[in-house]
Amino acid sequence: METREEKNAEIAEEIEEEKNKIRNKKVFKILLWIFIPLFVTFTILYTSLRFIGNYGIVVREYANYNSFLPDNLSGLKIVQFSDIHYNNYTSADKIKKMVNLINKANPEIVVFTGDLISEDYNISDKDKEELIKELNNIKGKIGKYAIKGDEDKEVFKEIFDNTDFKILDNTIEKIYIDNSIIDIIALNENYSKEQIIKDDNNFSIAIIHKPDLTDQIIKDYNVQIIMAGHSLNGQIVVPFIGPLIKKEGAKKYQSSYYKVNNTDLYISGGIGNCNYEFRLFNHPSINFYRLRTNK
Repeated sequence: METREEKNAEIAEEIEEEKNKIRNKKVFKILLWIFIPLFVTFTILYTSLRFIGNYGIVVREYANYNSFLPDNLSGLKIVQFSDIHYNNYTSADKIKKMVNLINKANPEIVVFTGDLISEDYNISDKDKEELIKELNNIKGKIGKYAIKGDEDKEVFKEIFDNTDFKILDNTIEKIYIDNSIIDIIALNENYSKEQIIKDDNNFSIAIIHKPDLTDQIIKDYNVQIIMAGHSLNGQIVVPFIGPLIKKEGAKKYQSSYYKVNNTDLYISGGIGNCNYEFRLFNHPSINFYRLRTNK
């Protein structure tokens, strides 16, 4: 027969079990209230970074005023695109949309400032054909020019050699328009001032991949505009803080525009992504410039 002590022990055990059940329910509710907001926040953040941030292509339009520009060149239109980083995430439709936006701007000059293919992407023949076709569909009344980026390998030349783009590499391309000249000076980290000699009387645009080369170029040459890529404008941008991802070669200059001494530095936000398929407050973009002599 069960003693009173054993009966009391059973009752105490039942009471403790009931307390544990109540305690576990409270813990579960607390965890649920923590988990649900975290899950919703993560879902929104991931969607913003992966999909919303990469949606569409923005055309950043700049009116560049420079008294050094010859009067007859006022109104000249230039489009810069950069950092396509072609891979599985860069759809052919996005490239077509980019080409359509470039052609709508009706530019005289088109420049590509590097990184056509993602370095770890094994590009197919079909991809190459698609890129060649779309690059040839780009309209540039006076000329189309391209420079290599740090991720561009042999396939870069293979593709662009089958287009009407002219590859520039540590050289000066003189563009003659009526009686005026524009120097397009294409430079990388290996350029030599002694070998690349320019006429400082000509209006000059430097096209580079890594924007941190800017200070050295301004020291060596009289250039009015520098167009760069590489930084993707930080790829992830936080309001009031700025670009978060600072790549080698874009530690000092990452954002879309800087005035460096008397030179205007423009950095394209690019079309694709590097390392991470994420963007935030920084949509894929191309730059559209209208050169003007006076405000």
